[in-house]
Amino acid sequence: MNGKLYSEIGRLMMAYGKQFRTFMKKALAPAELNMAEAMVLMLLYEKDGQSQDQLLEGVHYDKSVMTRTMQSLEKHEFLMRRKNPDDGRSWIFVLTKKGRQVKPQVLAALNEWCAIAFNGFSLEDSEALLNIMIRLQSNIEHL
Repeated sequence: MNGKLYSEIGRLMMAYGKQFRTFMKKALAPAELNMAEAMVLMLLYEKDGQSQDQLLEGVHYDKSVMTRTMQSLEKHEFLMRRKNPDDGRSWIFVLTKKGRQVKPQVLAALNEWCAIAFNGFSLEDSEALLNIMIRLQSNIEHL
């Protein structure tokens, strides 16, 4: 590939990310959540009761962002922390009733975005894009 192609891909990825964050910020406002908080909640919807390190692997935030995010979610009673029975120095985070109650709003916002962004995509197109994104992430995860 040449530099112009890389530049165009990078520009489009940045534009997509910005538009996604803007859309989700507006869609999540009624639930009083930000993007980082919603991403953590989505991981807990998949598997409740995860450590901060497990959640970090899922969202790829740095530790300081993750700590602030977890503190905010706990302060607003979307989750609570419990001592990790396998490691007394760490915590397990679990959803509260309030955290579970916002699940439909969080998923609706994400589904609405996907309906807009993937309009006209076939299942094969979507699967191909997912595979490319997985390969991209694999190439950069060591940075």
